[in-house]
Amino acid sequence: MAEEKVTKAIAVQAQQQAELQSEQRFGSTARRAAILAAVVCVLTLTIAGPVRTYFGQRTEMKQLKATEERLRAQIADLEQQKVKLADPVYIAAQARERLGFVMPGDTPYQVQLPPGAMVSDPGTPVLPGSTVPAGQPWYTSLWHTIADEPHGVSPTIGGPPAPGGPAPGGPVPPPPAQPSRGPNG
Repeated sequence: MAEEKVTKAIAVQAQQQAELQSEQRFGSTARRAAILAAVVCVLTLTIAGPVRTYFGQRTEMKQLKATEERLRAQIADLEQQKVKLADPVYIAAQARERLGFVMPGDTPYQVQLPPGAMVSDPGTPVLPGSTVPAGQPWYTSLWHTIADEPHGVSPTIGGPPAPGGPAPGGPVPPPPAQPSRGPNG
């Protein structure tokens, strides 16, 4: 019986020691997990800034490359225009086309159409409220305001004669006579 008590006491003590070790293992496992989580958080926060900067700079580089390509195309266009403007033949053609200049010795001709016979190319649009096509220079519309028939001119100044009035080039009738009232008025 004493042996049984000793065996029972050893078994109880072994069981308590096993529970204590189990609790220690569980506690150390939880500590290890917490330390691992903290390390992962620190690494994530450490890497997040540079990764964000990397992607931001990558996007900026794409935008800058697109801007560079656009500017290079614009430079190429301007170089072509510079070459054209260095050519005297091109300058003379532009002066003739845009400004209506003629070379010395040339005879300029200007075709004037009757009013209402406005002819325009099918490709040139006419602006609303305007009789001049959109591709024409500014002085063409100015000339049309001067050369066209004036609008709203009074018939006494030089417009068409009033109905029932004298015909152009015909005799002008004398003004109606005033009845005389005598010498005293």
